[in-house]
Amino acid sequence: MTSEPPSPEPAGYILRLPPLPPATPVDLDAYVHDPGSPVLDRAATGTFLTGRGYPGSAIAVGDIVQPAGEAARQRVTAVDHHTGLITITGEGNTPRTVAGVEVEVVSLAEHPPVPDDLLEGLTLQQARERIAEIASDYGRYPQYTTAYFADWVLGRVVADIHWRDNPAAPVDFPAGQRVLVRPDIRPVYGATKPPTVTAYCTREPRPGIPAAVRAHQIRLEG
Repeated sequence: MTSEPPSPEPAGYILRLPPLPPATPVDLDAYVHDPGSPVLDRAATGTFLTGRGYPGSAIAVGDIVQPAGEAARQRVTAVDHHTGLITITGEGNTPRTVAGVEVEVVSLAEHPPVPDDLLEGLTLQQARERIAEIASDYGRYPQYTTAYFADWVLGRVVADIHWRDNPAAPVDFPAGQRVLVRPDIRPVYGATKPPTVTAYCTREPRPGIPAAVRAHQIRLEG
């Protein structure tokens, strides 16, 4: 009896892995909203509970969401950060209140870019309020309040400041811009030398981002 010839080997090396086991369903009912914290959607809640998965989103007024098990999308018209409940409104303009965990954000609220002269003519308190609005992404992250910016002061940019001082990068702070600054020389993103202060960027593509800049690049008011 003659043996069968061996089957030809594939031209390349093929790694065959066993199929992954089905993902364990996440018990979203195990999530308890922490009063005062961002209100998470379904995906973000699942990631919070398991430490992995699609990041999802915190929820803000103006977001478009899709309630679980429903085809129609709704607009968020109110967010209660104390209870974790949101108000959504559909085509019939009938509002209803649901928990953030019952919806998934499909489109984030849009806001127009802010001008470079955003803080011109404002008092220090008004500047803190305006920057807090931007830093919180218009209420998405409620931890950014005027209290958060209580020790920040106003300053004026001496010369164009590029992202990470790279001349080829976009200008984050144009010369002459009035900005809100934390002047206590803390390290930001690991930057400790040379001495830095923290300024709040309002320009695209990084609006609402604190940036470490060299202390001599911003002249403090007063």
